[in-house]
Amino acid sequence: MTEPEVILVFGRICSGKSSHKTSSYRIIVSNLVRDLVNSSSRDDLQNTMHLDNQIAQEIVGIIKALIYCANYLDIEHKSIVVDGIRQSSIVNKVLESYPQATLVWLEVPTAIRKKRYESRKAKKDTQSFDIADNKPIELECQKIYSIFNERLQIINNND
Repeated sequence: MTEPEVILVFGRICSGKSSHKTSSYRIIVSNLVRDLVNSSSRDDLQNTMHLDNQIAQEIVGIIKALIYCANYLDIEHKSIVVDGIRQSSIVNKVLESYPQATLVWLEVPTAIRKKRYESRKAKKDTQSFDIADNKPIELECQKIYSIFNERLQIINNND
């Protein structure tokens, strides 16, 4: 049985990462971070750049577990989507284990992302879009685009 495609999906806040490839197995990085810091506060979640090794280890471990379970149960492999890595150091560590992973960047104009942010009315969104979009962890996410630009599949996600 062949291994499933591993897809790393990136994008700035409210770029539509959670709705990309919905029929795949999904690893939601913000959920992993939430568990590591034992908080759902956006401030706590965005002050986690020092946890990059732990986050990467969790991601790789979950991917391995999904592949093992699919093989053991002899079920069809779906792709595995890793949704929302925010640091290039984490991307590098995941690529050490899965060098053939597909990297996808969701490109969305700021005005559309702001509208999505304001309309979703999530409890975690306690700050204005402009503040949330310019936190260090969001700016670090933009570095992924710069560093991996030649390898990224860029998708305009304006809908």
